[in-house]
Amino acid sequence: MKGIILAGGSGSRLHPLTKVISKQLIQIYDKLMSYYPIFILMLAGILHIFIISTPKGLPKFRDLLGNRKKFGLISSYKEYSYPKGNCPYFYYWGRFYW
Repeated sequence: MKGIILAGGSGSRLHPLTKVISKQLIQIYDKLMSYYPIFILMLAGILHIFIISTPKGLPKFRDLLGNRKKFGLISSYKEYSYPKGNCPYFYYWGRFYW
């Protein structure tokens, strides 16, 4: 099985925290916000994860997850330039899944 994480958005409701960092990379309690869905997918036995993020956030996700093998995960990435709603991202995921 494979999973998808939509890690986009500007985080305007969390401004000024999100002025310099993506909201998914903000620490909530003891983990980064993006770790919560990653760990849930891992607990479900899903280790192949597709991450879709903004041009600003995607390099940080690549740095965060390291060489695609951190936590035993296999990560794939897709960048989007502007918000298009969720449908196009499920199209990208469908191409990734098959």
